[in-house]
Amino acid sequence: MEHETSSMSMKAILKPPRELYMGNLLWNADEAQNYHSEIVQSLDKVRKLGYWASPYPEGDGVAFTDESKKKKDIEMLNDFRSCFDWLEICLDLTFSKEKAKDKPTESKLSFEQNVSFKKSEIAMLQLEDAIDLFMAGKRISVITLAGAADGIFAGLLEQRGETSAADDTWAYIEDVRKNTGIAYAGDTTKKEAFSDWNQHRNRLKHHDKRDEESLEFSAFDQAYYAIQRANADARKLGLKATNLQEYENWVIETILI
Repeated sequence: MEHETSSMSMKAILKPPRELYMGNLLWNADEAQNYHSEIVQSLDKVRKLGYWASPYPEGDGVAFTDESKKKKDIEMLNDFRSCFDWLEICLDLTFSKEKAKDKPTESKLSFEQNVSFKKSEIAMLQLEDAIDLFMAGKRISVITLAGAADGIFAGLLEQRGETSAADDTWAYIEDVRKNTGIAYAGDTTKKEAFSDWNQHRNRLKHHDKRDEESLEFSAFDQAYYAIQRANADARKLGLKATNLQEYENWVIETILI
């Protein structure tokens, strides 16, 4: 379906990145439902220009960063207008990088207002970043990043009175034990199983005087498992990473073929 341009174009606001904060391209979520293919194509274009970009799960825009960290506001505006040529984009300079230079040193960390995120949005951004890092071969950070995302997803499921992927796995183990009499997974308890599943994530996050100073494990395997668990719990919440298909294709091409 082709969409009319000019006065009928969908409007959006570009908020450039600011030191501690990502940039945003914001639009009306209801209107955006009619532009799914355009959004996907435009994201591909802007990523080729050196941006990291990811759509918000709620469908009301895109978070992005300039990976070179050298582009000026007007350059970013021109890049996004070129890639999202079906959008009518206005630049929001409420918190201009150039104006920020004139502020007193003590106020530099407060030149932008706080941003409100849903916990599900935070978890999805963490999962999408973890997937990108995994495919780029940077797998140590994936374990904690995807683990953090899954921790939020699992908590949201529990809050709704639903079970997580880990809960479902343990329920299956107990069901096999009950119906077959087989000591499936040995004599492991639920507490021990959950501790085992989370041990690599936790050991990469913390260290105390009782811990060894070195670790030996498969970073690839643990990163993969962490992403799989996070994807499973996201799916139970009705959420899906924007780079999930790219990840699944990568897994098939890299591992299964």
